[in-house]
Amino acid sequence: MKYQHFKKHMYTSLLVAPVILNINFASSQDTVIDTSILDEISAESAEIFAMGAEMQVQINQLSDEASELTFEFRDQAKIVDGLEIYNAGMRRTISEQERTIAEYDESIAQAAELQRQIAPLMEKMMVSLESFVSLDIPFQIEERQDRLNTIRGTFDDSSVNVAEKFRLVLQAYQIENDYGRGIAHYTDTLEIGGIERDVDLLRVGRVALLYQTSDQNSTGAWDKSTNQWVALDDDYRRPIALGIRMAQQLETTQLLDLPISAPE
Repeated sequence: MKYQHFKKHMYTSLLVAPVILNINFASSQDTVIDTSILDEISAESAEIFAMGAEMQVQINQLSDEASELTFEFRDQAKIVDGLEIYNAGMRRTISEQERTIAEYDESIAQAAELQRQIAPLMEKMMVSLESFVSLDIPFQIEERQDRLNTIRGTFDDSSVNVAEKFRLVLQAYQIENDYGRGIAHYTDTLEIGGIERDVDLLRVGRVALLYQTSDQNSTGAWDKSTNQWVALDDDYRRPIALGIRMAQQLETTQLLDLPISAPE
């Protein structure tokens, strides 16, 4: 609107100009020039220029805001890309955890079935071990029997879980198995000739159990066929004494001439 108003005044001023010139030629003394229209045009032009400056400021502000929004968009896009990568990794992790949980569920189901079968198995193992100890040569008999009684006591103890009970049974089997290797020495009291005597006992695996008094005057061995102690000749006194020292790690390992029963 202001622009059209400006054009109208321009046309008016152009039409008036010749008249003014004619008047000047007619009579220069009687002519008065009206400059109000030029002032108005100048004011409107200044207003238009001011409005243009304000618009430029607004354009610059909008440009700056657009640049900021562009940078912000790029930053958010990077965050979104990072979240997508993170979510993909989490999905893989969750999938792996779900697979592990499924395996655990299957293991728990199998463990429950195994637990129902393990109690009868432990009972059979204990019966076999108790029978074995009672039929074995009588070395460290009290210690071995106490161990079995302790394990038996855990079978009725609800505070001991099945895994611990089974571990104790296997441990007892391992200990009994180790008795069949190497030689060992310990002291005990035996009735020899109707008299209680302190003796050194030498166990050679499970093939021989021998004794000797501290004065080395009496030497004997356990007879599996009669299940009793029998005296030995003096020929075995020194080999058995040497074997006792070897078991005490006071002598190096040597060959010994000992009375060994033939295997049945």
